[in-house]
Amino acid sequence: MKPITIAVASGKGGTGKTLVATNLAVLIARTGLRVTLADCDVEAPNDHLFFDVHPDFRAVEVPIPEVVPGNCPEGCAVCRDTCRFGAIRMLGSGPVVFPDLCHSCGACVDACPSGVLQERQVRVGQTGAGVVRDGLLLVMGQLDIGQMKAPTVIGATRERADSEGADVVILDAPPGVACSAVATLHGVDLLLLVTEPTSFGLHDLTLMVELAKGLNLPAAVVLNRVGTGAVDIAGYCRSEGISVVAEFPFDREVAACYADGGLLVDGHGLGHQWFSDLWESVRAQLTSIGSEVPA
Repeated sequence: MKPITIAVASGKGGTGKTLVATNLAVLIARTGLRVTLADCDVEAPNDHLFFDVHPDFRAVEVPIPEVVPGNCPEGCAVCRDTCRFGAIRMLGSGPVVFPDLCHSCGACVDACPSGVLQERQVRVGQTGAGVVRDGLLLVMGQLDIGQMKAPTVIGATRERADSEGADVVILDAPPGVACSAVATLHGVDLLLLVTEPTSFGLHDLTLMVELAKGLNLPAAVVLNRVGTGAVDIAGYCRSEGISVVAEFPFDREVAACYADGGLLVDGHGLGHQWFSDLWESVRAQLTSIGSEVPA
């Protein structure tokens, strides 16, 4: 059976997205379900910092066209004209490939009448997987320094997470609404949007809600750091028909636990109850939209 996939996302960094993703994953695993937590913030993965885990890493490679040595005998520019991404230019009598712009579709290689282009595999990052504890597996993606293809590594991370036979997959998404977020969120069963009651929080939440609409994804909101601002997040959510499924207070003990690399479900007196209640609310949301929630 296909796992239930929940993405935890935010319009900006620092709202508590990773806090929610890691603690929710641990809490669900403790109910007896098999859970995979996938860190898709591949430019700055940090979920592993909260666990004693030793991932098994695999390289992520993509095919990039390169020019066979020697001048292009045709000089026809078919490869340039075929590329939809502007990754090939004609300089002198032959093509020049700009790898950072290439989307590895292979169209230029297929179109070349002279066989001047050939593909080579280029490493762009890696994925890792390791057992955290019984019932919980961590999968992480990591983009190599200097590489631009975060969506490719995110795709490989999601594929690895989906292949592990979990009942529930939790995706810790990169912040924002750019290509990396879209690569993480497409096709999930529920989108949990973490925000805070500030003007910045509301602004970026509206961007995430518009993205959810564009991707046709059901969404719910987790309101973090209640007490740091007076912006009416709940009122905005009501106007959009979105449920607020949890509210966490601005609490020094939360910050201290998190700064020490701890989990709230273990290191905060109310943490276990907070995330138990959140999981029940998430289950209710999933049931309401017709998703089959594992018992």
